[in-house]
Formats: sequence, C-alpha cells, structure tokens
Amino acid sequence: MIRRALCLVLLCSWVNAEELTIKSMPATSTSDKPPKVETDLIDGLILNRAMTRFGHRFYRQFVADYRDIGGVTRHSGLTVVEQATARSGSKISILHNRKPIYITVVSPASRNIDEQAMSAAKYVNQKLKQHQKQASWAQFLDPDLAPDEF
Repeated sequence: MIRRALCLVLLCSWVNAEELTIKSMPATSTSDKPPKVETDLIDGLILNRAMTRFGHRFYRQFVADYRDIGGVTRHSGLTVVEQATARSGSKISILHNRKPIYITVVSPASRNIDEQAMSAAKYVNQKLKQHQKQASWAQFLDPDLAPDEF
C-alpha cells in the first residue's frame, strides 16, 4: 500500500515537472511571416514551385524578405520555380508573367541561401517598380490600342 502511494506521488510530481518544462519552452514557428496587410495575401501572390528543401527554404526566405522591404504588391503574380540537378544543385528562377526576371543557382553545400534570397527580393522589387513605370508611360507613347491589326 505504501509502495502504491509512493509511486503515485512520484508519478504526479514527474507529470507536473514535465508540464512545467513544456510550458516554459518558447514556441517556435516554422511558417512564413504573416503579411503586414491582409490584402497582401491576394494582391502580392507568390507561387512556390520548388521541389527540394533548399528550394523551399529559398522561397520562404524570399517571401519574408520581399515583405520586409515593402515589395510591390500590385503585380500579376510571381512564381518561384526550381529546376533541381543532381550535380550542381538547383537552378531557381523567379518569373513574372511567365517571363524570368531573376535566375540564380543554389548549391546544397552553399551557406548563403538567405543572402541570395535577400538580393533576389531587392532585385525583383526594383524590376517590378521599373515595369510599372514603363507600363504607365506606354499608354501615352502608342495611341493605337491594337497596333497589330491592319
């Protein structure tokens, strides 16, 4: 009888100690950072077509960096496409309207995926701003709405 009571006391103290250690551990999130504005979820759609864990890491870091620098959200969609090779790592392309605007190679041995993602975010943001300026001026340069029709 005393053994059972002692086992019960030890078990209860062990459970309480485990609850305390679980509660004291900080929660870590592995998801992407939430967007600053809710409309960023739709307007600034960035698709992920990565295949490897390095491609997914590049995508997550690219999206986080792009949001952090206040990237252009009024675009018709960006796509991060990864083409994995067994020898030299992965070729990652960032497409806008199915046209590549940034291409890089990520090697599994490289340790600078985060820096590559940051430079990609800055470059893509610059290119999208430039594209928007050109599109705004294009309407004034060509008065014909359909130049290909004869």
